[in-house]
Amino acid sequence: MSHCINPNCPRPQNPDNNRFCYTCGSELLLAGRYRVSRLLSRKGRFGRTYEVTQGSKAKILKVLINNQPKAIELFQQEARVLRQLHHPGIPQGDGYFTCKPRDSQQPLHCLVMEKIEGLDLAEYQQQRQYQAIAQDLALEWLLQLTQILDEVHQQQFFHWDIKPSNIILRPNGQLVLIDFGTVRELTATYFGQQAAGQVTAIASFGYTPPEQLRYQAVPQSDFFALGRTFVFLLTGKQPNDPAIYNSFKNELNWRSHNPHLLPELAELIEQLMMPAAKKRPVNTRVILQQLAEIDRILNRLPPRQNPVSSSGGQGSIRISSQKTQLANQGSSLPPQGRIHLQSFDFEVVTVDSRGRQHRRHRRQAEFFTEDLGNGVMLEMVAIPAGTFTMGSPAKEKERSDDESPQHSVTIKPFYFGKFPVTQAQWRIVAALPQVSQDLNPDPSWFKGGNLPVENVSWHDAQEFCARLSRKTGRTYRLPSEAEWEYACRAGTTTPFHFGETITTDLANYDGNYTYGSGPKGEYQEKTTPVGSFRVANKFGLYDMHGNVWEWCEDDWHDNYWEVPKNGSVSLKENDHDNNPQLMRGGSWVSEPWACRSAVRNSDAPDLWFDNLGFRVAFS
Repeated sequence: MSHCINPNCPRPQNPDNNRFCYTCGSELLLAGRYRVSRLLSRKGRFGRTYEVTQGSKAKILKVLINNQPKAIELFQQEARVLRQLHHPGIPQGDGYFTCKPRDSQQPLHCLVMEKIEGLDLAEYQQQRQYQAIAQDLALEWLLQLTQILDEVHQQQFFHWDIKPSNIILRPNGQLVLIDFGTVRELTATYFGQQAAGQVTAIASFGYTPPEQLRYQAVPQSDFFALGRTFVFLLTGKQPNDPAIYNSFKNELNWRSHNPHLLPELAELIEQLMMPAAKKRPVNTRVILQQLAEIDRILNRLPPRQNPVSSSGGQGSIRISSQKTQLANQGSSLPPQGRIHLQSFDFEVVTVDSRGRQHRRHRRQAEFFTEDLGNGVMLEMVAIPAGTFTMGSPAKEKERSDDESPQHSVTIKPFYFGKFPVTQAQWRIVAALPQVSQDLNPDPSWFKGGNLPVENVSWHDAQEFCARLSRKTGRTYRLPSEAEWEYACRAGTTTPFHFGETITTDLANYDGNYTYGSGPKGEYQEKTTPVGSFRVANKFGLYDMHGNVWEWCEDDWHDNYWEVPKNGSVSLKENDHDNNPQLMRGGSWVSEPWACRSAVRNSDAPDLWFDNLGFRVAFS
């Protein structure tokens, strides 16, 4: 069935193959690619929600039917926010467009996003007959939601409407925070509007903090709603239920309904709900630190050691649950203890020789998060051990002899940056005490916290790794050339991990040129935010083709005749500091052939360019 979205259509159901509605004549194939299969809800704040299909993939379509300027502003804001945020606990935005139903003067604003399978937590509790969730599960869910909020706040947003019905539990146990139509951006403009009384209040009774009702919301307003959400989950009662809420005294007496709750966990929830925003935790990092301590108490773990030098960095957070996996079990570990992996979902795309997408599917990988401070995180993806064929075959288009001979290399497991190092991450680490040389805190030509850092030399990248290692107690480094190619290919043998060619819908390079039978495309003429193309390789790594060249640890060598076969770094015996250093991956200014998985490049270790960055490894 194909559904018409014209709000005035009396009979919106149509056969699947219709291009136009039988009843009203409105177009049914929206934006030339989305077909509406069914109406899901009319209960939204401003419109309706539908299920749509694009090929065989189901997605969600939100349609705004309120054309008031404020409604349009909030709707467009949601689309913009979903494009900027990258986290498995946040829906991925897929497209924003407008369309006009037949004989209508007003356009419909449409937002397509990832379909999240599962129940929201209000439905989940209803099906459980409002039983309190277990303490261990509460701790795990509070961790997940705090990490999601950390991503939101790190990008200078806050949510404004956290509540059980805006949190979906996926079948795999991952929580997803939805409804970003009320998200606010933390800008001088926002605070100016707030002071002038020009900010719209969003209220969900029982979950909205006092300052938000007074049009004075701040990031800590999200913490109040988060605390109230856990009151509901741990008691099975809404925060305004007379059984726990005394409206005359404005007191919430919830703890007696879960008397066996760990006092430290109950106290944290109380802190989140303090009436005064300034008495709540300062930021998400403080909450994560408290959760780590609560987990230690709950699981009778020894105190977490903090082996960091005077840089004052923090160790990793440990949450012990069935869904948290320990890396390096039984092996030599970093000083602060084992790494605690979480899983994340991502999308992988394969194209044919003409660049047409013929497969798009979701995969899952594991990663850990390094807290750099000031709300800035470094995500490190677990790369499994394996053996691969390094180099390019003689028949590969536009290859070079330095990619020969092809040879088998065995790689040990390691961790690799999900993205190239960003300018926000660079600034944090550049502010740490010097190890061997000074670092410019803002070297990049193109400015933006979520843009890859560039204009950095190989020596600069080495200093970054040294400072990061001293802060965290882990030995961060540049990857070997073999590790980089193994991680880029992720099990593929084609010129690109996408397939036989590449397109500017998938990577940032000079789209005036083509590879093989692929199409021409857009030339951005600058770097793009990391992960902005929304597609990864099968290991879960983003931006491996284009955007910025990435430094490797190895010295340049003209071919592969005398290189290690175990994935280790290849260094020349004489004058290592002045040898050209390897770089991989191509950049925003590269032609597509130069972005292939096998392409090798080099430059002097003390040179820097506006298309040259790096990502870090750890093993």
